[in-house]
Amino acid sequence: MRSANTTAKSRTVPRRHQSVVARVQDDSGVKREIRLALFEKAVSRLLSEGEDRDFVIFELRGTPDSYVQFILHDGALLGEVGSRGWALEGGPLDRERITALGCLGFEGGSHRANFARDHLPQDGRRLACLTELLFGAAYRPQCDFDVTVITKPMIEAEAMRRRAQEVDA
Repeated sequence: MRSANTTAKSRTVPRRHQSVVARVQDDSGVKREIRLALFEKAVSRLLSEGEDRDFVIFELRGTPDSYVQFILHDGALLGEVGSRGWALEGGPLDRERITALGCLGFEGGSHRANFARDHLPQDGRRLACLTELLFGAAYRPQCDFDVTVITKPMIEAEAMRRRAQEVDA
């Protein structure tokens, strides 16, 4: 009798565990959708409100050398992917990553130069999806990675705040 009860209990435990695993998978998909929305909103704002030399940077949280950035110039949009975030100092760049970035149209990277692509399509959703693909190609982050968004207006506002603090001090 005891062995029958033990077997019945052990059957219910895996079912509960499976539903938890399914939720974790759903959460990573939600996180990706949130990231895509964040990318799209920031890039769309750059495209609609930006002026020449305005930019938006998406930085892999906690890793300042791992970023994707978009810069407006002369009516065109330049995209760059930092190479220092995945290249060992003095060592060769990973050929697989170079190939993946090349397939996305980004070229020219080295230890001292970013991978770049100019005259990108000026469509927020397409650029959001491209940004997600670029992070995967260059940095291979966990599926639930976080980013920090940095814009020119944010940097200017922070500089003004610091100046005001220095004047008050």
